[in-house]
Amino acid sequence: MQKEVLGLTSSEASKLLQEHGPNILPEKPPPSDISIFAVQLKSPLVYVLILAGAITLFLRHFSDSAIIFLAVFINTVLGFFQERRASKALYELKKLIQPKTKVIRDGSAVTIDAASLVPGDVVILSQGDKVPADGELIEANRLYLDESLLTGESSPAVKNVRTRAFMATTVLAGRGKLLVEFTSDRTEVGKIAQKIQEKSEDTPLKKQLVIFSRQLVILILVLTLLVFLLGLLKGKDVYEMFTASIALAVSAIPEGLLIGLTVVLAIGMQRILKKKGLVRNLVSAETLGGVTTICVDKTGTLTQGKMKVADAVGDKEKLILQSLIANDMDDPIVIAAWEWAADEIKSHGSKSKIDTLEKAHERLDSIPFSAKERFFTSLNVWDENNNVLFVNGAPEFLLNWSNLNDKQKKLIEMEISDLTSKGKRVLGFARKIISKGKSTIHEKDAKGGLEWVGLLSFNDPVRLGVKEALHQAIGAGIKIIVITGDYSETASYVAKELEIFNDDFTVILGSDLEKMDNNELKAKLLTGKVRIFARTTPEQKLTIVAALKEIGEVVAMMGDGVNDAPALKKADIGIVVADATDVSKESADLILLDSKFETVVKAVEEGRGIFDNVRKIIIYLMCTAFNEITAVVGAIAIGLPLPVTAAQILWINIVSDGFPNMALSVEPKRHGIMDDPPRSPREPLVTGWMKVLIAIVSVTSGVLSLALFIHAYHNTNDELLARSVGFVSLGINSLIYVFAIRTLKEPFWREGFFENKWLIAAVFVGMFLQVVPFLTQTGRNFFEVVVITPGYWLAIISVAFVMFIIVEFLKVIFRKGYYLK
Repeated sequence: MQKEVLGLTSSEASKLLQEHGPNILPEKPPPSDISIFAVQLKSPLVYVLILAGAITLFLRHFSDSAIIFLAVFINTVLGFFQERRASKALYELKKLIQPKTKVIRDGSAVTIDAASLVPGDVVILSQGDKVPADGELIEANRLYLDESLLTGESSPAVKNVRTRAFMATTVLAGRGKLLVEFTSDRTEVGKIAQKIQEKSEDTPLKKQLVIFSRQLVILILVLTLLVFLLGLLKGKDVYEMFTASIALAVSAIPEGLLIGLTVVLAIGMQRILKKKGLVRNLVSAETLGGVTTICVDKTGTLTQGKMKVADAVGDKEKLILQSLIANDMDDPIVIAAWEWAADEIKSHGSKSKIDTLEKAHERLDSIPFSAKERFFTSLNVWDENNNVLFVNGAPEFLLNWSNLNDKQKKLIEMEISDLTSKGKRVLGFARKIISKGKSTIHEKDAKGGLEWVGLLSFNDPVRLGVKEALHQAIGAGIKIIVITGDYSETASYVAKELEIFNDDFTVILGSDLEKMDNNELKAKLLTGKVRIFARTTPEQKLTIVAALKEIGEVVAMMGDGVNDAPALKKADIGIVVADATDVSKESADLILLDSKFETVVKAVEEGRGIFDNVRKIIIYLMCTAFNEITAVVGAIAIGLPLPVTAAQILWINIVSDGFPNMALSVEPKRHGIMDDPPRSPREPLVTGWMKVLIAIVSVTSGVLSLALFIHAYHNTNDELLARSVGFVSLGINSLIYVFAIRTLKEPFWREGFFENKWLIAAVFVGMFLQVVPFLTQTGRNFFEVVVITPGYWLAIISVAFVMFIIVEFLKVIFRKGYYLK
């Protein structure tokens, strides 16, 4: 039994860890390179290409077969590297979420990674903790666990000494100590985890893109079928039209779109991590950029959360005694109270006096603090004949339960108001001497007949840098609402110090909120004047978040306690600090590794960049999707030969779609992105201005390249030369105007041209590949091209820059018409 109380030594734990292995649940390993490569081959696009390649082989058109299979290979390789990069990034991020647990090692309480837990460890359980392993409870003080994960029962399970607790269940209330018996896959939840694995779910954005892609594929297939039929009606060769139609379909289908989205989200998550924000899933990375309201807690977010006693009001000796021996040391404010009391004792006596007091007033029972009840109670030995009931908590509650008269209560309430108006937090102290025979207590014992002892006030300085971050968020059109359990005067003082609200803001107290119905709350929120909710309960936080969402806000909610979990889960983005409870972290979408509000603003900024990049990729791939179809349809309609062959179409697809698409996925966020208001949550992914831009650029690019083809054909009557000109023009156009698309809201020169070095490299690679077919006679024969004279090269480059200017001009038109705002 002594071993159970003292726990293990570090050396014992180290040996047991080698024997039993880390305390990690079985999980699905990241996909292997082979499986990622195999997934690329399962694409319908690949099936179409392979079928076309087989047909050309059968017809002995070996050059066409070679380019088709080369297109399959390159598309597969590009898709493989993109998906592998995204998969690796997500897996590395997942490994960073390491739960912690408090254990007794070498006779002292220490915090370790839950993965280092071994059988024989003694775990200290507090409200909000996840039980880290299976074992027997050796201490249990009003301990309630949520075991619904295992039992399906929604009611809390009452736990006593010698009962069992299981891994992944949650401590709803109380305190306890667990003697660990089983870890990892030997736990009950570990056995379940071996049988089932978590399935990954597509993000809402990806679901939208899947639907959009399906509609697009149907449109492209219809168009290419019409091209095929139109060619036959115009007397074109069946084989030529068949291979050209297949190539057009393959070239137009944006196969890189869905993979590109995953890469953008994964890279965005990594960028947020560099800013000290850990995003837990792709959905959150996508949602961050659309946040319209941030609900912040005052303590530890706007303020440092580092408490220090500023004033002691009441009987100082009694306050010192109660702060020392009626203290669970489970919150920054009570830790600060203990440190103040200990310093007072040491300055007038010695450290040994603290131990003497603790032994003389041994604790017999206690009721842990809960956010709902807002008080902590400890039953201790007082003297030979009596025990004492110490009560610490919200001063207004303790005053109501005290034996003070109304005049005395009024004076203390004025003192509290004065302290809180100066931004201080307050903690009340009261006690009651009771008979020796009572050794257990109930909540009702604290709610009456108390002797008022006094109160402590605490300084909690405003965080450095938070004022600037708040103003940046407000400048970005994001509303800030403070939700706190503290007094309204304290919250208002901090808000005024930070200068985040004008003088015309409204404060709603939790007691007033309790009397409102949902419609009344929503009406008040719609006025835009409600900026502070004070003296709120965790349940009321959930009500506020739900109401905000119902009026159309995209809500980010900050919290840290177990009782914040429902509100965090309800919010579009739940945010917790690094030392939040396990349950809060599990419910959260963003973990602030540095616990700073500035990190929230940086994460929103990166989220906006993510959405921008997704749109750039869509526009770029769509613009390149239809230009070849425009050129081919135009040539057939006026009775000319095809301006490009099937092999050339597939090569253009590799040149124009592959590399720039990958480079746009790592595009840095644009400057001034936080000067824009948040996008409307009702705004579709592909908006009207995007469709107009895509249509104009696609058709114009196809028409200009067709015009060059027609000019070359009529001037030289050389079909190979004309086709060579059309082939290069269609390939190079998009490699030039991609620089205009990378800065949709600004002229291209406003953003640093060299900021995305990957895009510059991608364009150079694309240019080189476009020239490769012309470098050797073998290449020219293979692609059916001839050497182009300098005059035509100049014309091709000129058309490409005309396309670039057209895109820049369209951006100006859209900006003037507020389409891009």
